[in-house]
Amino acid sequence: MRVLTTDVFAGAYLMTQGARLVDLLVDRTGVRSSGTFVFEGDDLLALQEAYSLGEATARVKDIRDAVTQLRSRLAGALQKNGPRRQPLTRAANS
Repeated sequence: MRVLTTDVFAGAYLMTQGARLVDLLVDRTGVRSSGTFVFEGDDLLALQEAYSLGEATARVKDIRDAVTQLRSRLAGALQKNGPRRQPLTRAANS
């Protein structure tokens, strides 16, 4: 199963629960560039629901490490994807 999220903290939680980041989509069409993380794994809908309900638990260090990794990947993708006003594209090396 695959899920998409623009929430770095939700993505970090999914990573701490074993989800794999399989793609990073970059959108540079708005005033501010953004990224959508694509995750693959088991029980992702249940994990997203737990996160949304405030019932998700994980080790703080694991969350911090995952947030750092996701932000780093996003920053690298935004730098590599050229000028503004591009539609949603896949980031290189996702």
